[in-house]
Amino acid sequence: MAEEDSASERAGEGPSAPAWAFAGNSEEARVLLRKQARLVDLQIADLEREDAVRHWSLRVRHINDLVKLALGIGAAFLALAAAAGVAALAWNAHEATGLIIQPIKAPPDFAARGLDGTVLAQRLLDKLNGLIGEADKWSFRATDNISGNWGNDSKVQIPETGISVFELQSFLRQSLGSQTNMSGELYRTQSGVALTVRVDSNPPATYEGSEQDVDKLLTRAAESLLERTQPYRYVLLLYAQGRPISSIVPVAQRLVDATSGVDRTWSRSALEEQLQFGGRFRESIAVCAQTIASAPGHPVGYFDMSPAQWVVGHLQQALDATHEFQRLIRAGADRDFRPEILPFLSDNADSFVGNLTGAYGDAVKADIAESKAAGFDFSISAPAALASDYARNHDSAAARAILAQYHIVNDGMLLQPEYVTTTGPNLPNFYLLASLDEWARARDALEVADRDALKRNDVNDLRHTMIWPWLAYAWARTGRLADAEVLIARTPHDCTLCLEMRGRIAEIKGDTAGAAQWYGRAVSNAPSLPFGVTDWGDMLLRHGDLTGAIAKYQSANHKSPHFADPLEMWGEALIAQNRSDLALAKFEEANRYAPNWKRLHQKWGEALKWSGDHEGAKKQFALARSLDG
Repeated sequence: MAEEDSASERAGEGPSAPAWAFAGNSEEARVLLRKQARLVDLQIADLEREDAVRHWSLRVRHINDLVKLALGIGAAFLALAAAAGVAALAWNAHEATGLIIQPIKAPPDFAARGLDGTVLAQRLLDKLNGLIGEADKWSFRATDNISGNWGNDSKVQIPETGISVFELQSFLRQSLGSQTNMSGELYRTQSGVALTVRVDSNPPATYEGSEQDVDKLLTRAAESLLERTQPYRYVLLLYAQGRPISSIVPVAQRLVDATSGVDRTWSRSALEEQLQFGGRFRESIAVCAQTIASAPGHPVGYFDMSPAQWVVGHLQQALDATHEFQRLIRAGADRDFRPEILPFLSDNADSFVGNLTGAYGDAVKADIAESKAAGFDFSISAPAALASDYARNHDSAAARAILAQYHIVNDGMLLQPEYVTTTGPNLPNFYLLASLDEWARARDALEVADRDALKRNDVNDLRHTMIWPWLAYAWARTGRLADAEVLIARTPHDCTLCLEMRGRIAEIKGDTAGAAQWYGRAVSNAPSLPFGVTDWGDMLLRHGDLTGAIAKYQSANHKSPHFADPLEMWGEALIAQNRSDLALAKFEEANRYAPNWKRLHQKWGEALKWSGDHEGAKKQFALARSLDG
């Protein structure tokens, strides 16, 4: 056994317990065992403490790592925030379009009188903003779209001491933005005082006067500054101030020559309108054509083209331009326009379409809406347009009431180019008298209007394409056929109304073949318009060709479904064919668009009577008797 144990020990296995531990139960052995147990306990406790310290150390190290990470992330966020702040300042500076006026240097005694540099600069700024407001009354253009516009971001800069965020922002705006900076000084001269102002790096401008003229000098400086910084608005300002059109047109032309892109489109629009306001409609048409050719997707060229084409008698072209304007606006091409002006522009276009197509009931509604939406002074032209449309829609009582309310006793007063451009050509007194078949008075009204227009000498196109054709017809209706033929021969052959009146005068002369030829030319000249073919149908009806007349009325109704005249005359033709039952539908349809037409209700009553509806006939006859005309 001893040998086996020794062998085991030599083999490295060792005994499971010290051999002496089992040698007996001596006291020494027990003490030794207790000490050894105590030693083991101490070693265990020490290991436990070390393990606790090691775990605490690991937690501390982990917390320290987390703190370092948090500090790193925080620093990164702070750096990002700072970078974002600088980037935001830089971006805002890059987008800055405001106006900064430095305090104007002035003699010390001016400051003692309350006119220090800050006060003078603020007065200059107030005058500038006042001029802009005056100009914008005549502007269709969105303010943010105007080159040089500083919007509401205009201020007098008061210098600060020390470095501040404001100064950093100012530095960035000057370095990166499109901000306009102005400065100046007021100083004494031998004859009074002089005010010198500067815009950015442009050459200075100096204005001289007496010390009592400081306010006037500021006004002159403000106008000059507006001309140099916002020339588009400056053109409109000149018109708003009542300057002669002949002096505004060259300024507008220079603006066109100096601009490009959308700025040139709007510059041309300003030129187009000023030419029209000066009665130079054919020149305006040429500029409008350039605008449309260079910017076919922009509505403003078509909007300006329509009234100019109308004035020179090109009614189809006027209608086409208006339709294209409406199409582009509906397609969303209205971003360049002031949002608050869009309702007026839409109503104005609807009124033009109604007039050009005979849908006068629609035009009346558009006129009323237009007068409410407009931000312009249409105190004369808007009521005149409404009275004209009521008269042509056979509502003579409404037309008469408007003319009386606004004291519009002479159509000549309505032939100012500005009125014609904004609301279209209107002759309300003539239209009213013509609708009542009072041709002698209608003739006299036109003669007065023609004399007034001749005195103006800026609406000759309108005389030749609107007054003369109607006057020639009025002469023919009142026994002056020879004079009528001479006058109508002087009207242009590309004028739609002139061609129609040639046909009417030929019929009065008894030349139905010639009349038909002229009506045919009128239809070819303006294929979308219903007037020439309606006149043709009237002539056929008067000469007994009922089938031919109905065909013409059908064509006119197809061209303009809301034009009441061909519908009513169609009903009369059906009565003549002994088809009063069919006529009722035409009269009812015409009533939707011209409900106050005396003749319509009279003929409607006749159709009801022939159809056996005597009660219905009585109602229509009674309604006819209650109507004016």
